[in-house]
Amino acid sequence: MKRPLIRCVVVLLAALLIALTVGRFWVGRYAVATRAMQPALRPGDRVAVDKRGTPIRRGAIVLYRSPRPQDGDALHFGRCVGLPGDTVTVTPDGYLIHGRLYPAPADILDTYRVPRDLRLSLLSLLFSLDIPIRHLSDDTAHFCLCLTPTEAHRVRELLPRMLLPTPPPHEAPRLRFILPAARQNYAIDAYTLRLCGEALLREAKGQATLRAGRLYLDGHPTDSYRFRHDHYWILADNPDAAIDSRHLGPIPRTAIIGTVVGR
Repeated sequence: MKRPLIRCVVVLLAALLIALTVGRFWVGRYAVATRAMQPALRPGDRVAVDKRGTPIRRGAIVLYRSPRPQDGDALHFGRCVGLPGDTVTVTPDGYLIHGRLYPAPADILDTYRVPRDLRLSLLSLLFSLDIPIRHLSDDTAHFCLCLTPTEAHRVRELLPRMLLPTPPPHEAPRLRFILPAARQNYAIDAYTLRLCGEALLREAKGQATLRAGRLYLDGHPTDSYRFRHDHYWILADNPDAAIDSRHLGPIPRTAIIGTVVGR
């Protein structure tokens, strides 16, 4: 009688150990703390996350860490809208990916020109509206400053023709870049450095530097780079309540913990 009982206890302990191992290394449960993914995920929800490293599908909700070291261990939920190799087009209205336009976040800063003779009027208006003065600069006929879309709308309600976009609408650039794919050569120019430069510097870990708009690897200028990891474009369903790729840029596969598979 003792031997079958011992065998049963051993089997149960082994099953418990396997379950704990699976729960820790393959599937984890995480609490949702923000409104970033409403209505799909709400604050207080607990979700299961598959951490086995399976391929990430377009449209999947994922859990990831910010790739910026200064952000610490903060975790974010987001939806994968761009896969390695996808083209991201940056327009004045937002980001065009796989045929769909995703709006720019409400707190993004745009540069505006103001005629020099209206400088004092605008500064007084900004003070009365409690709008901070950012990146003030001058040229021959205008001065420039940065505002969020909401701030610009408030100014234009009172002084409709004061703010001039920079550059003018017919010259507004449509920047395009390709999300880096692992083990593929990636052409480097001023636009890609502007949009993917931080991701490149993080991955290169001291081997790369940027000087005067050029990329240097081990001290030598280069026009290409081979990324070691796939990168994704991850956005929140509720962008006004979240940080996502519109702020962080491309997210490396190494920063993605896993895919949400259930509750």
